[in-house]
Amino acid sequence: MMDEPPYHLEIDGLESEETTRAGGSSLRGRAWIGIHFDCCGVYTRIYRNRAGTAYHGACPKCARTVTLRIGPDGTDARFFVAE
Repeated sequence: MMDEPPYHLEIDGLESEETTRAGGSSLRGRAWIGIHFDCCGVYTRIYRNRAGTAYHGACPKCARTVTLRIGPDGTDARFFVAE
């Protein structure tokens, strides 16, 4: 039996990073919203794209994608259901 290689995860600055709040308001980090995927009954975060025009992500189980465009009127909601 072969020895498995050790795995090492480095997270630089973990101690000094500020916690990200839903929507990314006033704290460092990338803005996110919560999505519940009805297809597989799972919850995950999806993140705003670099252009700041939409939130895009996928179901972690079946890879079904979802995109929520950011409109001029917007919403204060931070949690959504993908049906």
